[in-house]
Amino acid sequence: MSEARMLAVEREEKILSYLAQYGRGSVPELSRELAVSEATLRRDLRRLSTRYPVRRVYGGAVLESIAGLEAPIFQRCGLHAEEKQRIGRAAAALVSDGETVILVGGSTTLQVVAHLADKRDLTVITDSILIAEKAAEQADTTVILLGGIVRRTELALEGYLTQLCLKELRANKVFMGARAANLSQGLMLDEVSEVTLFRDCAQAANEIILVADHSKFGQVATAVLGPLGMVHCIVTDSALPGEYLAKLRDLGFEVVLA
Repeated sequence: MSEARMLAVEREEKILSYLAQYGRGSVPELSRELAVSEATLRRDLRRLSTRYPVRRVYGGAVLESIAGLEAPIFQRCGLHAEEKQRIGRAAAALVSDGETVILVGGSTTLQVVAHLADKRDLTVITDSILIAEKAAEQADTTVILLGGIVRRTELALEGYLTQLCLKELRANKVFMGARAANLSQGLMLDEVSEVTLFRDCAQAANEIILVADHSKFGQVATAVLGPLGMVHCIVTDSALPGEYLAKLRDLGFEVVLA
């Protein structure tokens, strides 16, 4: 992708993914990785350093910790990054002008919001500070950031106030990820504390869309969110094994491969 065609938000996600994976990056390295000029890269780093735990150092940048720990959301951005970008683009194509959508915070839903810039009269509801910030950059998008207590490791909001907000809202679609998607045990999360938020978001929308890369399927995690049948559509990448894809489609799931 040329420098002219790559959106600033896409470059920022690539930079954050690179820094999450390697801890630091030099201007020449990042410039080559993104195929942009060093001048453009320096401007991107200046912007990132004002909003994220990215610290400018001589010749490049490093990803700093948050409250003593590197936020897992940034770590996950670097895992299957190309697949998540394709999934985000394909999922965004399912959104129509004028719709209200819920984006539950996560590294894959962060890629969905990055591809909604061309939508008109859109309303985005989210628990994620990162997603809200990206959506707020889009001129024709109304952003509703749910209230609550900040979960620092995810830069997202949770708790009673979050639930209270969701009770007063409705959406056409909700996009959510999962730690695991299992045919027998359903959708699963790592954190028990996240289950209520995910369920409330699902109940507030007419259509539930799962966005998950191929590595999540057939896996098991700690907390059961619900049966896989709660999902209306699955957006994943083309590396999903053929036999698993066939099983999903035999069960009647709409599966979009990115």
